[in-house]
Amino acid sequence: MLPNYILSNLGDRMEMAHSVEGRLPILDHHVAEEAARMPVAMKINGTTEKYVLREAARPVLTETVYRRRKHTFVSPSATIQQGGRLDTLLQDTLRGAALDGPGIYDRAKVLPLLDAVPAMNAQRRSLADPLMMWMTGLCLLGEQFRL
Repeated sequence: MLPNYILSNLGDRMEMAHSVEGRLPILDHHVAEEAARMPVAMKINGTTEKYVLREAARPVLTETVYRRRKHTFVSPSATIQQGGRLDTLLQDTLRGAALDGPGIYDRAKVLPLLDAVPAMNAQRRSLADPLMMWMTGLCLLGEQFRL
């Protein structure tokens, strides 16, 4: 995912190819501090996210861009490389004691899902993977912070 999607589609490779250093103004601490002070209704209006930013930029945006929904950032697939380091971490975490830490997962349902992964086609795996990554992250956070 990193070399073939994140670097290519999220700008880094294109910027580097043209000797341009990309800056993310949303990460500027002044912008972040101002956004933190804004009421939620200015940031999310109904189902429209980044509302105040969209309104500020509306005069220079096409209607298509103005109305476009946010795209989610997808983490690398843990199960794409069976036996890889990320897949091993996922399997070890969700098969181990960490699964019981949050107290919200049913081991009797999680284990069959893990067992089914090798036989899943790419489409089913792409649906199951984010769920398993979420569970793994929550279990590891719970373990790290003793929650």
